[in-house]
Amino acid sequence: HQCIKMKRIILLISVVVAFCSIWTSATTTPNQVLQVVRDTNGEILRSDSRYFVVTPPVLGGGGGGVTRGPILEAQDANFVCPFQVMQTALNSDQGRAVFFKPRAPNQIEITESSDVNIKFYLDNPTGMCNNTVWEVEGNIPGTVLKPAFLSTNGGETGNPSKMNTWFQIKKLNDNDEEVNPMYILVFCPNNYEDTCSEITIHYVYKQRRLVLKIGDSFPVVFVKDNNYGIV
Repeated sequence: HQCIKMKRIILLISVVVAFCSIWTSATTTPNQVLQVVRDTNGEILRSDSRYFVVTPPVLGGGGGGVTRGPILEAQDANFVCPFQVMQTALNSDQGRAVFFKPRAPNQIEITESSDVNIKFYLDNPTGMCNNTVWEVEGNIPGTVLKPAFLSTNGGETGNPSKMNTWFQIKKLNDNDEEVNPMYILVFCPNNYEDTCSEITIHYVYKQRRLVLKIGDSFPVVFVKDNNYGIV
């Protein structure tokens, strides 16, 4: 009798374990495959190439590419070493090219919704004004009175503890276009969707500065910079 009872207990345990395994596999969401980010030629963005971040021509202009510049009304070192992240006013001006550097140092292809540092390209990176890495300044996500502007005043690449230097790229729409897909740049301080703020344009002294704002995106496309230069 004891032997039969033990067999029944073992059988019961086996059934419970099997049920739990089936339930867990059915309710666990599988890891989503990250989609690659593509430039205006349909090619995958790479961490060893540089790109212009520009307003899509299909939207009818409204400014050119992203660049590093001074606040024209400011009387300080900002003129000597400009550190504001801005959009050029001319549609024909592609701005200054940038590199996208993933959090994983060996990652080459840039993927959507994954953390990247954004770094302006400089012809002379060893010069005096080599502040190039984007960061968020001020309150996060910012307020109407105190917007959280983007600058290159103190950013650095590859530092996981510098949470204000990590950004993400997300496709603006859900279609499967591989040529000229439009994207938005976002800042997600806790890597949760409900904490993300879009990067958009805020006018200061008639200049287009990049700033964090919830619900007001700045659509962009990525144009590969094929000019010769240092990576």
